[in-house]
Amino acid sequence: MSVKALRSTFGDRCHWCGLAMDFAEPHGRPESATIEHLNDATLGSVRTQKHRRLAHGACNQARNAFRMDAERAFAAWVAERVADAAAAQDR
Repeated sequence: MSVKALRSTFGDRCHWCGLAMDFAEPHGRPESATIEHLNDATLGSVRTQKHRRLAHGACNQARNAFRMDAERAFAAWVAERVADAAAAQDR
């Protein structure tokens, strides 16, 4: 599904912040419309058209950065939990 098709379905506003997006050339600017995949395939989801929306480039990047930070924090927590359990067994 293209930006044009998503725009005709969902309108001119960002899925995340609700502000108007810029559809003019050149694309790739923070306020430009990008295709947002609501269910990320890297987290085990299947990408389908019904899971696509439009979002500002900046909103899309920020969401991805927050998700990656959360994944790293969770992995660190799990590693600490495993290390604590191993230390408790050694006592």
